[in-house]
This record gives sequence, C-alpha cells and structure tokens, in this order.
Amino acid sequence: MASKLSPSDDTESTATGAGAAGALAGALELPERYEDRGQLGSGGFGEVRRVWDRKLKRAVAMKILRPDVAPSAARRARFLAEIELTARLSHPGIVAVYDYGELEGGQLWFTMAEVRGRTLRAVIEEAFRAGGGHVPRRRLLDVFARVCETVAYAHSRGVIHRDLKPANVMVGAFAEVLVMDWGIARSAGEREDVAGPGAGAGRAAAPAGLTGAGDIIGTPAYMAPEQARGDVRRHGPATDTYALGAMLHDVLVGRPPPAASTRVASDDPPLLDGARGTSDVPPELAAICRRAMALEVEARYPDAGALARDVEAFLDGARRRERALAAFVGVRALGEARADLRARAAAARDEARRALAGVKPSDAIEAKAPGWEREDEAERLEREASLREAEWIQAVHGALAIDPELPEAHGALADHYRDQLLDAERARRLADAARAEVLLRAHDRGRHAAFLRGDGAVTLVTDPPGARVTVHRYVLRGRRLVEEPAGELGRTPLHAAALPHGSYLLRVSAPGRREVRYPVLVERGEHWDSTPSGASAPVPIALPREGDLGPNEVYVPAGYAWTGGDPEAADALPRRRIWVDGFVLRRFSVTNRELLEFLDDLARQGLDNAALGLPAAHPGVLAEALGGPGITRDAAGRFALRRDTPDPPPQERWPAIVDGHVAGAYARWLAIRTGKPWRLPDEIEREKAARGADGRLFPWGDHAEPAFACVLEIHRGEPTPWPVDEPPTDESPYGARGLGGTARDWCANVWRHGGPPVEGGRLRLEAADPEDDDFRAIRGGGWGSSIAYSRAAVRFGARPGIRRPLVGIRPARSFPG
Repeated sequence: MASKLSPSDDTESTATGAGAAGALAGALELPERYEDRGQLGSGGFGEVRRVWDRKLKRAVAMKILRPDVAPSAARRARFLAEIELTARLSHPGIVAVYDYGELEGGQLWFTMAEVRGRTLRAVIEEAFRAGGGHVPRRRLLDVFARVCETVAYAHSRGVIHRDLKPANVMVGAFAEVLVMDWGIARSAGEREDVAGPGAGAGRAAAPAGLTGAGDIIGTPAYMAPEQARGDVRRHGPATDTYALGAMLHDVLVGRPPPAASTRVASDDPPLLDGARGTSDVPPELAAICRRAMALEVEARYPDAGALARDVEAFLDGARRRERALAAFVGVRALGEARADLRARAAAARDEARRALAGVKPSDAIEAKAPGWEREDEAERLEREASLREAEWIQAVHGALAIDPELPEAHGALADHYRDQLLDAERARRLADAARAEVLLRAHDRGRHAAFLRGDGAVTLVTDPPGARVTVHRYVLRGRRLVEEPAGELGRTPLHAAALPHGSYLLRVSAPGRREVRYPVLVERGEHWDSTPSGASAPVPIALPREGDLGPNEVYVPAGYAWTGGDPEAADALPRRRIWVDGFVLRRFSVTNRELLEFLDDLARQGLDNAALGLPAAHPGVLAEALGGPGITRDAAGRFALRRDTPDPPPQERWPAIVDGHVAGAYARWLAIRTGKPWRLPDEIEREKAARGADGRLFPWGDHAEPAFACVLEIHRGEPTPWPVDEPPTDESPYGARGLGGTARDWCANVWRHGGPPVEGGRLRLEAADPEDDDFRAIRGGGWGSSIAYSRAAVRFGARPGIRRPLVGIRPARSFPG
C-alpha cells in the first residue's frame, strides 16, 4: 500500500522514490529526536521521508525543503506558510502538524502523521477499470462528501486550498479521507506576494502533474477560470468549489472535465456528456456538478459548505434508497408469489370448466366431484393470492416509509393500480375505477401518462373498402347509454385511428350496402381491431348488401365482446373477451301472428316430426300448439288465438311462447321457407347482441331500471306481455329490441356449467342434437320476471320438451354464410 505526504505534484507516491527528481543528496543530519527510515516521495521543492520519533516511539512523516531551493526566500516563505496554515487547521480530514524546525543546512522541515493508503485518483481509476463503466458511485461519493466537509472547515477558518484534485486526496486503509498538499493554500483576503522564478503573464501554464507557483497556480483540469487567467485577486472559496466540482465530474465519469480555458460562456461544452458511465448519472448530481463548475464566480456555490450540504442531501436520499431497496427485495418475492397464485387459480378454474363441460345437471355427484375439487382449489388459491396481495401492498408501503420517493415502489404501485383501474372499468365498477385512478395518479411518475390521458386507437377494415365511418359516443343520459355524434373517423381501411377511451358506436356506410352498427370499446392506451385470436391481420367486416337483410333483422358484425363477469347475474360465466363471428338476429321475438303462419303452413304441407327435425317422441308442433293455452283452430282448419274478452289485447303482436323443440323447428322451417341458414342463436351470440362490445349489464346500459323494459315490476296488475316492439328503450347497440324484457329466448346449445365451447378466445358454435332432451340454454328477461333476472349475463336452462311460460323464439343465422 502506498504512503503519501504532501509531495506537491499530481503523481502517486510510493515508498521507494529511488531516482525521483529532487532527492536529497548524502546523509541527512536530522534532529536527535528523529531517525531517518527512508524516502516516501518527492515533489517540486521538497521531499517526504519516513522518520522514527524516538521520544514518542512512533513513525511519522517529515517533509523537508530541498537543499537547492532552501536559500530561496520565496520557497521558504511558501513552505512556512504551508506549515502555519496546516497547523491552524485542526480537522480529522487534515493531517495534523506535530513539530517543525530547520536543519543545519538551512532546510526547513515539519513532521506530521504518516498516511498509509491510496490517492483518490487511484481509487477512481480502479473503480472504473474493475466496473467496466459501472462505478460503485456511493463509495466514491462518500469519499467526495468528506473532502467537501474538510474543505468547508478550511473555508470556515478563512483558508482556501487552491490545488484540490483527486491526486491530493488520500483514502486510508481504515476509510480515513484526508485532504493533502496545502502548499499553495492561503488565507482568504491575503495578498498574493509569493512568486516563483519566471512568474508573470508570459509564463506558460505548468504541465499536467506539476503545481506551478506564481500568477497561475493549480492543476489545469481543476483550475477555476480565475486561476487559469492568473487573476489571484479573484481567488476565494468559490475557486475551491470549482475544483471540487471538477473532482465530482471525475468521480461520476472516471475522468477530469474539460479545462476551464477551453470553456467559454457563449459555447460551453456540456459537462458529463459523451463519457463512459454517464447514462445513469442522477440529474441531482449532474446539477450539483454543473453549478460548482460554473464559469462565473457568482454562479457557483459560495463555499464548500454549501456544496457539502447538497452532496450530503443527495447521499441521505441514496442511503434511504438503499435501505428501502433492501426492504423492496421481499416485495418482489411477494409480488411473484401473488402472480403465481393467480395464474394457478386461473388454471384450476379452466380445469374445472373442462371437467364440468360434459357433466349434465342430472348426473350423479361422483361425476361432478372432480370439477368441484378444481373449483375448490381455485378458490383456495384465490384466497391465498388475496392474502399475498395484502402483504405485498403493506411491504411496498413499508419501503415507502423508509424512502417516500422510492421510484421502484411507486412504479410497482402504479402498475398495480393501473391493472385495477382497467379491470374495474371493464367490469363497470365505477366507484372502484375512480378510486384506482386516484391512486394511480398519486403513484405514477410519468410512465402511465398516456394511459391516464385515455388515448386509444381503432383499426377497421371493411369489405368492400372505402366505407364512410361516423363516430357516436355512448354517454349517460337519464340512466341510459345513448349515442351522441362525435364526428367522422374517415374511410376504411382505418389503421390505428386515434380515439379517447370510451364506448362508441361506429356507423359504417357504403353505396349499395346496409349501414352497419359496429360498437367498439376503446380502452385506455389500448388498440381495438378486428383481428381474431391466432390471426395476423384484421378480418374485414362484411357490409351486407341492401337485399341481404330483411326489415326485421339486425346484423351483429364479427368482433370481440366482453361477456360474463356480472356478479349479480345468476349463473353468469366468468368475464371473458370472446371473438364472435358475424351473424344476423331477428330484431324482435317471433310473434304469435308469425307462429300462426308457421302452424298454418305446417298443416297445409303436412310436415311431420322428421321433416322439422323434431325428436320422434315429441307430439309434434301442431299438437303441442293446440295443447297449450291461447291457440285454437277454426272451422276452416286455420290456427287462431283465443279471444276470451270482447276487447282483447293485441295478442298477435305478443311474443310466441313455445317449448325448445318447437323453437328449433320454427328456425328450421324458416330456413326452408327463405333459403337462408336460420337457426337458434348460441347463448354467447345472444349475450353479445344484448351487450354490444363494452360489456354493459343491460341492453340500455348499466342501470337496473324496470321502466326501460317489459318486466315484472312495471305491471300494476296481472303481468301480461307487451307487443314485441315495446318499449323502444329496450334496444341493444345493434338495434335488437326486447333482449332485456318481453320474452326470454331458447338458445341452440346445451346448458353447461362452463358455457359453450370457446377455443383460443373464439366462440365455437355447437348446436344440441334435436334428439337430445338435455337442458338447453335460455337467455333474456321476461314480462313476468324481475329486472334482477333480466341482466344480460343471467343464464337459465330447461329441458326443451317443456314449454316455459316466458320463453320464446328469436332465430339467428351466420353472416356471411
């Protein structure tokens, strides 16, 4: 380990010093108290030797003026000034003067403690060399802060150093930090009257590694502009703060800054730029460095004390950050455990759905037990995940209690509340969404700014292209979501057209085509497009020709929809975003009038069960119709509605109520009659038709208001049906009516606990076998049912051979298809 004591140069001293310039010739005649033990180092006009203090029995360092400069009055004065100034400064960061005197040859000397260690220059170089550019900044900054405190003490005693640089700082073996070489220091306000040979304006600056004496004193890279100009009258504490700023530059990037002589106010080369290791320099430190190295004296820190306070404030924050990060390590582990539990719970739910998919409600408990076990496991994992989440939040706030500005903790909470906000908005939990947004704004430090602004985008491709797209935003008016014009989006194809987050109805029109209602949900920072799962490009939305749809038909274009997820809906499926291929749905439920036409046609044609796809055991459509209430047959054999009162209600426009087999037979009959592939809708198709794309809870919005639909609560007496086209408020985003009330609809699929098959996020149509008497899915509200059972996600099931009092027919067909 090297030893050093005040050789006034910019090189590191070693214990050998053999051949060094200025070595003393011959044997030294030291005072009797001291025994010479060899040279430690040498400099411009003196050398340092290790000596043994016989009186106190310890090794000390002795700095001795060289014999060839000893006669110089200027050199002697400089040497004496160093002794006197150093002796006046009593501080742990300054080596104390023990003794001084003069040898017989006129050489002045003084003794002080021997410092064993390395220069800060060597420590910096080693750190950058070992770290490959990643510097242990805290360790270097701790050393630098102690240098600032030492110089601040000197300034408080009226002393300026004037040659501060990493080579003049020693880092001892036991973490001592000492500011060395006070040889050109002086008291503030003292007149500079010491000049070396050749001093003056014409003298060139001393080469790097040497300390000049005279008008220009110091080391170029660390000299303030007033030093570089030789303006000694301007030397003061701010001169030292410039040098300390240059030293900080060295600590931060591993090399000195540009010399002040190369920097001018009008073209100041940027400090800390373009050097290795600068990309992660904290802005606070960069600002401190730049202020300390300001070209104008008045713009710098006035003294080292002010600089030390800013550095210490940064280090206090860094120490808090380190302690907080140590606490944050456990936070990450909790977060990973929570995420793992959530993933395992989701997997268990999927396994349960698959296990129960083929299980019928009538099956024995043994058949259901495996699925129940997976459901129980999912619930256990979800409870455990909730506990881990609570622990995670406590731990994150624990880290913030140590460092209230810890970016990692704020970032983790911001991500957490972003997910909560998105989840709450999707689930239409407005109070939860408002709370999550407030918390996200409190913790976000800019990363989620775009998400909070709510900007999103829509991509829309049509067949044919060139369709005009107008935008209507859904807004809440009188507890209903109503569409309000919001301008034009342009013509298709549209690629990432910007829209603020919200629910919209895009009206897409083209010559010779029916206008298409295309609801979209633009989420915060998200991109809505028509690319199904597994596809690489958007699917063009087919625009029906004018003759493709009848007046009583609505088109539900292919696309995504949020389904399930309503905690107040009986038997609701889990919330999922599902791709549903395009289809056409009847605008209204099939009416009694249409049912009579169906029955009359069957009677004329003599169609039997086999022709209509009815089970062999079914009594037949005609027998089922005549066996139920409300239908009779006149003398001519035509079917009619019974008239029990002289002024009957408009029963012909009421929804037809039939069993599931007859509902399927009607759809097949309609397909034969029209030549179009009519069928019963899948329950997910029916849910999408009611909710649109945004996952609303009812066709009209999120409010369970009975006045908007024909449901039980609106009747003052005996509940009775209304005509299928009333009330107009019960209308879905696609224009279908009565999906929230009036009558429920038989669906094509078998009722399963986990719902219809969804593969890769895409609905797969799977119609029940007509011969299968298993439970069929039923969706929708009804005139004799409470509004609570009219929610779009509510699921019902019944055997198809039993006529249910509120269940009718609403045919559907795939389009195009």
